[in-house]
Amino acid sequence: MDKSRKKKSLYNTEILIELQNKYGFGRDYILKSIRGERVGTVPIKIQEEYRSLLSAANQAIKQQINES
Repeated sequence: MDKSRKKKSLYNTEILIELQNKYGFGRDYILKSIRGERVGTVPIKIQEEYRSLLSAANQAIKQQINES
């Protein structure tokens, strides 16, 4: 009867697909790397790259809104 109250995170699917293609890992590994459930050098690179791509995407969206 007790439901999980854990918030489900939403990720940018386009960035996930590009990271999958670049690194050759599955979606599950990429997501766990971003969340910090995997340790090592590659998951750290994936985290950093996801964050930088996400901030670049957000900046592009804000710029497009301001130009409208």
